[in-house]
Amino acid sequence: MSGATLAKSTMKFGARLGIAAIVLIVLGPLINRNFGVGDSLGLMPLSAAWESAPVAVLVSLTYLILLVPCVVLSATLITTSLVIRHAEAAEQAMTTEDSASNAH
Repeated sequence: MSGATLAKSTMKFGARLGIAAIVLIVLGPLINRNFGVGDSLGLMPLSAAWESAPVAVLVSLTYLILLVPCVVLSATLITTSLVIRHAEAAEQAMTTEDSASNAH
């Protein structure tokens, strides 16, 4: 797999994860108020919230478990893609510079 293909597929996957993270961020308040630990349970300690509404705590926990890795992995993949592209551009410039200096 060439560097350009790797960078392109990495950027696409990172962008898709970023879009998923944005959707989760936008829908987060709706999910937490209706199905998760909303405003009333949010001020309670975790153990008390778990005793009164364990499913709501699990929904909120699942939301966070999905959101945090999506954001972190998306940023990591996009950054990796940009680094690969920069390295390829620098390598091309070096190759072009070397061939130009060898021609003279």
